[in-house]
Amino acid sequence: MIASPKSRKAEKISYKGLLKRQNSYVVAILALTLFVIGTIRYVQETLSDIEESIPLQVIEDSQAMASILFDIEDIIQIVAVTKITNGEERARSIETVQHKLQEVSIVLEQKRVKYGFDNLIGTAAIYGVLRPALFDLEGWLQNGIGGLPPTSDIVLTAALERGRTALFKADSLHAQSNNAAVELLRIQAEKVSVFRDAVLLVLIGLAGLAAVLIYYIYSRRASAVALEQSELKHRRIFENATEGIFQVNNDGSLIDVNPALASFLGYSSAEELKQSISSLQEDVYLDHNLARKHYMLLCKRQYLIDEIYQWRRKDGSVTWGAINAHGVFDDNGKFLYLEGTLSDMNDRVRAEVNLRKAKEMAELANRAKSEFLANMSHELRTPLNAIIGFSELLTSEAFGELGHPNYKEYATDIHGAGRHLLGLINDVLDVAKVEAGQLQLSERKIDLASVIQSCFRMLSVRAAEAGVSLLTELPKNVPVFIGDETRIKQILANLVSNAVKFTNQDGTVTVGVEIRPDNGITLRVEDTGIGIEKKDLPRVLDRFGQVQTNYARNNEGTGLGLTLVQMLCEVHGGRFTLESEVGVGTVCTVIFPPERTLRLAEAG
Repeated sequence: MIASPKSRKAEKISYKGLLKRQNSYVVAILALTLFVIGTIRYVQETLSDIEESIPLQVIEDSQAMASILFDIEDIIQIVAVTKITNGEERARSIETVQHKLQEVSIVLEQKRVKYGFDNLIGTAAIYGVLRPALFDLEGWLQNGIGGLPPTSDIVLTAALERGRTALFKADSLHAQSNNAAVELLRIQAEKVSVFRDAVLLVLIGLAGLAAVLIYYIYSRRASAVALEQSELKHRRIFENATEGIFQVNNDGSLIDVNPALASFLGYSSAEELKQSISSLQEDVYLDHNLARKHYMLLCKRQYLIDEIYQWRRKDGSVTWGAINAHGVFDDNGKFLYLEGTLSDMNDRVRAEVNLRKAKEMAELANRAKSEFLANMSHELRTPLNAIIGFSELLTSEAFGELGHPNYKEYATDIHGAGRHLLGLINDVLDVAKVEAGQLQLSERKIDLASVIQSCFRMLSVRAAEAGVSLLTELPKNVPVFIGDETRIKQILANLVSNAVKFTNQDGTVTVGVEIRPDNGITLRVEDTGIGIEKKDLPRVLDRFGQVQTNYARNNEGTGLGLTLVQMLCEVHGGRFTLESEVGVGTVCTVIFPPERTLRLAEAG
């Protein structure tokens, strides 16, 4: 908020993760490209090596030589057949052999030129064996040997032996040449097998890299989509929030605001607010010292939480608002900017002001009521005491007979009405004292059994007239209770009096004392009276509340008894509960805290 070097490093922080992911993606692509290039290079070189080393020429030479050997073997067979013939037939066979020898010689020469037999180890040896043999056979079968004609058996036998010997050697050499070619092919087959395994591994590696790359691209795309959705969601929240949201640079300029803040400060849009305000502390804060204090706290990593102040609006007017803010820091702990919310507090401030005024008026009215009740009770008690006293004199006929029996009856009614009115005034005054907090307890040690018996003696006449029995349920050792004896008697008297009032003839009212596990004391007043419906219980506990039944109408009451009992219980730190069932009876329970009993040990 105070002038400081401008800060945009927050944006760099937000892009740091994205940059790392992009770098990883580039590295993965580069590694895959290099691997593919290396694989292609390896395949090309290996295939070239295999192609160059395959003995194609040897195989072709072997095939050509096999054809020639087959022809030579055919010629030898013809010579063998010619040997067993005679006359013209032998001469024709010799001509056939000569013709075939010329053809084989021509083919052998052509093959030698084509395949280069002279340059190959195996085929050159075969050529060296066959060429002289063919030359000899051509000369022998054409010119004879030593003056013997070609048709001579000796010449044919010699030609046959010469051909067979050359063919045997050529076959042996051809077999060796074939074995050499097969060995070369075996070596190449091994190379091909190794190459196939290598290519398989390479393909598996490529598939793995492709799968990793596809997964990475999918994850990156999914992350990008999730990021876009998250940004869109947060942008919607930001734009639609009812509270004003802001981000402010160190120098007080606005980074971003939402429409709610613009509306709160009297601007038509967030863009207008950002363009109109150059510094938050100068244009929005009313107190510049407060702005500096807030900046200092935020720089120390402290927070602003629901601090309510007045803020300047666009038209110069002021408005109440609560600020919540915190500072944003980089990895090195440097303060970057602050962000927070500004909430409209005008309704709340007005409500608090109205509430304060209403409270003051209520307190004033309550004080006036208490003073009025105190004055009125004093003014009413004076004539009531006279009425009660004189009615007692008339009833007792202390100064002689009244002259007519009805006068005594009327005097008795006046005395009862006066005492009832006095009790009503006392109850109202006690309630007023408790509400005003002016009721002070005179606490001391109390024997609850004695208090209960005292209440029974006080109400015994009324109970006898109603035909109701008063019973007690007390533990053997009742602990001493610490409290105001007068107020405890008042509680019991109200509860027992109500129980007697609403219990039919021959019914019972039982007062019990229980010691709870926490050493607290519970008083219970239980009757067998008419009971109260469950829906009427809240009304009975209200001030001046009474349930309108035929039986209730025949009994006097103001409805303040239970209210006073509840208040006196609360003054003693206890609580009051009421349970009832129509036609069965009612149970009133007063639960006192254990401190009322524990303090006895301290006092003893």
